[in-house]
Order: sequence, then C-alpha cells, then structure tokens
Amino acid sequence: MGPKTPPGRTPRGRRWSWGGARHTALLLLGGSTGATVLTLLHIPAGALIGAVLGAMVVNGLGDRRVARSARWPSTVERIRGLPGPVRVTGQALLGVMAGARLSLETLQSLAVSALPVTLSVVLLLGLTMVLARYLFSRHRVDPLTAVMAAAPGGISELSVAAAKQGAAMHVVLTVHLFRVLVVVLVVLPILIFVIGH
Repeated sequence: MGPKTPPGRTPRGRRWSWGGARHTALLLLGGSTGATVLTLLHIPAGALIGAVLGAMVVNGLGDRRVARSARWPSTVERIRGLPGPVRVTGQALLGVMAGARLSLETLQSLAVSALPVTLSVVLLLGLTMVLARYLFSRHRVDPLTAVMAAAPGGISELSVAAAKQGAAMHVVLTVHLFRVLVVVLVVLPILIFVIGH
C-alpha cells in the first residue's frame, strides 16, 4: 500500500501510464458523444451539457470497474480528471471562444451602459456572497468552493477557474450544471411559451 494521492493528481513517478492515456481517450470520446447526441436533438447548450454528461458517465463506469478490482486505491484517484496538457488546451480553446465574442463595438456599448452594468454586477456579487455564506455555514463547504459554486457565469469558465484555484470541482460543477439545466430545460421553454402568446 502506497501513500494516498490527492484527487486529480497522479502519484510521483507515475505521471503517465497506458491506463491513464486510455481513460483520457475514453473521457474525450464520452464527452464528444454526449455533445453530438444532445446537439442533434437540438437541446439548447447541448454541446456543453452533453460533453459534461458523457464524461461523467465514463468516470462513473471507470469508478465501478476499479471498485470491483483489488488494485491499489490510488487508481480511483488517478482516473479522475485529464492530464495537464489536455486541460491547458481546453483552457486555451475556452479563452479563444470567449475572445472571439468580444470586439471594439462590444466594449463601446459597455461604456455607454456603464451604470446599469455596474449596478447589476454589484447586485450579483452581493447575492453570490449571501449564497456562498449559506453554503459555508449551513453545509460546511469550504469558502473557496462556496464562492466558486455561487458565482454567476458560464459553467465551463467557472469550472476552469475552480480547478486552477484548487476548489472542490465536483461541488462547483454540480451546482452550475444544475443551474444550466434548470435555465435551459425549464426557464427557457416557459419564457418562449409566454413570449409566444
């Protein structure tokens, strides 16, 4: 029995293995499959939601397989997450996608509506702190994870930020995935129905 390894990290001297490479490929395949299926079903934000759900299914199947075996428990921890280069590539792609939406006209329109934008940001930050305080005091979530889980923003960007800061990714991702699902599958159809009538 060797020393335990923190989740998301590989034991020293085992930075690369065929098992890790295979699981990374399965994660990417599962995410791509989920994204493709939900996109073809025309579900709003289907690519993002499908990728998360597909990778989650792969992780769940991997955990079940490892739990049935008598191998060293660190395999369960090593199965989590993606290698550094894959994560960095994903972060770079997210950055490019966000940057492609911005232009000089966007910044100019932001300057014109500076007051309402500032007020909305202050209000959102206030609500974020209230919810984070609730998660921290009532559910014993650590402060960093509580803030990341309560913060408004895109699920992909906040997940990347949470991973970089060392927050509990499963908590942050669960809260934001639930928020996105509620908005996309409940609130959006209701709004479309109300506006259409």
